[in-house]
Amino acid sequence: MAKKSDKKSGAPAISVVIALYNTEKYIAQCLESLLAQTMQDFEVIVADDCSTDNSAKIVAELAPKFEGRLKLIRLKKNSGFPGLPRNTAMGSARGKYIAFLDSDDFYHPSALEYFYKVAEATNAEVVHAERYYAFDEENKPLGVTSFQQGPYVEQITLEPENIGERIVRFINYRTLWWGINKLFRRDFLVKNNIQFPLITAWEDLVLNFHALLRAKLYVRVPEVVYCYRIRKGSLSHKGRDAFEMTSNLIGSMKAMDKVMEKTEFVMKNPAVRYAFVDWYVQGRLQTIRDAAYNYDKLQPFQIYELYRRNFFAVNPADQVALYSYFFTITTYNQNLLEAKNAEIANLKKQIENLQAKLSAPAENS
Repeated sequence: MAKKSDKKSGAPAISVVIALYNTEKYIAQCLESLLAQTMQDFEVIVADDCSTDNSAKIVAELAPKFEGRLKLIRLKKNSGFPGLPRNTAMGSARGKYIAFLDSDDFYHPSALEYFYKVAEATNAEVVHAERYYAFDEENKPLGVTSFQQGPYVEQITLEPENIGERIVRFINYRTLWWGINKLFRRDFLVKNNIQFPLITAWEDLVLNFHALLRAKLYVRVPEVVYCYRIRKGSLSHKGRDAFEMTSNLIGSMKAMDKVMEKTEFVMKNPAVRYAFVDWYVQGRLQTIRDAAYNYDKLQPFQIYELYRRNFFAVNPADQVALYSYFFTITTYNQNLLEAKNAEIANLKKQIENLQAKLSAPAENS
């Protein structure tokens, strides 16, 4: 194993940012994976969003093993936003690069060294690993996979410079939009004010989209170095109500629209902007619809009222691009209800006809 940097002063090569909230079962493994790294020239900044279990205590107990390279930040009150503790930690970061590691995940031993060597060799602002190792809640390996659609790169590959092509690839799921499978150059994030928005879902997608539109050198790599844990209690797998998800849609879409407004190519090619908004909003509306029906058990008229009260009643200039989609979802839900009612009526008629046939012999006898 490579030794820690023997630099007596100066910034570390990498700042590893960890947002912490109630992961006492996994945080030790997360931190131990950092201690096992083949490259030790890094600092760790853990931002605790007011955990109610022993998570922060475990971090504090392991801190001495990092010999001054681990900083624990405790937020004064729980934010409920995964991005806020990350943004707070980023504000304290000193490394040339920033890596985001979830507190219930862990790294392959060569992760930081590999990311760093690629970034230095290519001068990349973003290094993007397309796949990851999946594990279940009990640490059982589930294989190498990805939400990104293949084919995957077989060598270090530079993302196309054309912004339109990048957006089209994004829409076609050719980009794993997590923040955790990447290494970012810190001055690039700071210069472009790239942070996580204060929403409870899709915050990673917003950050990655912003980086994708701003990076001159965005590099994809074939190696698998991130270990992602699939667990029901995580924020990414948490059930949320329709109102919360709708607020997330508005917040995330407005954040990304602001990025597009400051991107010359997009403003000169409104069809690209529309294509992205269309893809993004339609996909999120499906999630909202599922939350409304399956989580909240709402009826179509209640969903209509949700949109009318919370979005149509506010300043139209803030979400003109989204209005047509709200009409789409309410119309869809109304059509769905009508289809269900028609199906029920048809079944009732079939039952009545069957009962009539069954009772006919008895009546003739």
